[in-house]
Amino acid sequence: MSLDTKLRKLREQKGWSQMDVAHQLDISQSAYNKWEAEQAKPTLPNLQKLAEIFEVDFLDLIHAQVPNIDMSNAKFENSQSLIFESTINTINYSSPELITKILDNQEQMTKLMENQSKLIEILLKKD
Repeated sequence: MSLDTKLRKLREQKGWSQMDVAHQLDISQSAYNKWEAEQAKPTLPNLQKLAEIFEVDFLDLIHAQVPNIDMSNAKFENSQSLIFESTINTINYSSPELITKILDNQEQMTKLMENQSKLIEILLKKD
């Protein structure tokens, strides 16, 4: 299921308007509308906020956005970073700019997951 469809369904399940969601994200309603209309994509921090406010797993929310990585074997190890076995499908993109953006996004996601892993480990050590 595409991200725009997931966002609309999750919002409707909560009984919220687009303005309600936009207010929680501290963005304009028109910016949020563009995400549901598939005219724009949310940033990684906004994706994380969306997962929080809709009370869904971040990876479930973005799964359709990262179709070439199998995260089912994801696990935390002592290295303080998220380790996962990936299954890379051959994808033929004709736009070098698109490939660059995808690689940049994947790098940002990796950093986000590493930071999340570190935070979880810190929180677990406090108990």
